[in-house]
Amino acid sequence: MKQEWKDWFIQNRVVDQEHKKFDDREYKFTNFYYTDVPFHEELKKHIYSLNAITENTVYELYHVHTWEEGNYFSEHIDNNFRRVWSYVCELQESECKTTLLVEGKEMKEGIFTKTTPHEVPKIQKGTRISLTVFGSTPNQLL
Repeated sequence: MKQEWKDWFIQNRVVDQEHKKFDDREYKFTNFYYTDVPFHEELKKHIYSLNAITENTVYELYHVHTWEEGNYFSEHIDNNFRRVWSYVCELQESECKTTLLVEGKEMKEGIFTKTTPHEVPKIQKGTRISLTVFGSTPNQLL
């Protein structure tokens, strides 16, 4: 992802982000509707070029997660709703260099399916900021 896009998400995230804290996860996040992202069409082309699983899918939101010291997300899969894939890009590395683990391997940017185990280990030092997009099947009337 272009650095200027990373900078835009970091600079435009809301200071008073929504805070999620459960037994299996803790982080803050801000959502951007795709129409509010000035470079959406370019970024969408970039994301869709990374993997064939994006074919015939849509997304509406960009989720910017802020991970402070002590924040984490236990291993899980994103098999809910109409989701097909997840795109993740690290926007800002934490001082301790903790990153997303997909099937146990570090991922700075990439796409994985809704059934792929992934996690963010506990942040030991600094702030990590990441972007997530969930690709879904189109909403169709049955």
